[in-house]
Amino acid sequence: MPRAAAHPRTSPVERGFTLLEMLVVLAITGLIAGMLFPQIETARFGLGQRLAHEQVAAAIAAARAAALRSGEPVSLSADSAAGALVIAGTRRIIIGPARQVQLDLQPQTITFYPDGSSTGGQLKLGTGREASAFQLSRTGSTMPVAVPAGNGA
Repeated sequence: MPRAAAHPRTSPVERGFTLLEMLVVLAITGLIAGMLFPQIETARFGLGQRLAHEQVAAAIAAARAAALRSGEPVSLSADSAAGALVIAGTRRIIIGPARQVQLDLQPQTITFYPDGSSTGGQLKLGTGREASAFQLSRTGSTMPVAVPAGNGA
């Protein structure tokens, strides 16, 4: 009976990757990561900015709702040291870490009335690289206001 041909054995050198191949893969991976990192940082900053805007809008809406619900005027003030907005002196809405978020409320206290109106004012929000402002009208509407680049709150 004829003998089946033996399968050629591979030597240990032919199995796996060479050091040069691994270095090339690592270099390509490093280049791709280096190109993507700034974009990831920008997206992360944008997400933090959007979250701060949503927190400010929520605080304004909560103060207005508290006035409507209670039938009494409710005040909104800023605690810049804590990075928070304070509703009626008791409820605090944290906008962000105190060292990263600057709040400036003009006048220092905005009062919301049970009929939905307010004393009006402007809230400036600075979050690191960007600043934005919210204009609160006396009729109760809130409008974002463009703030020139480079101006902190």
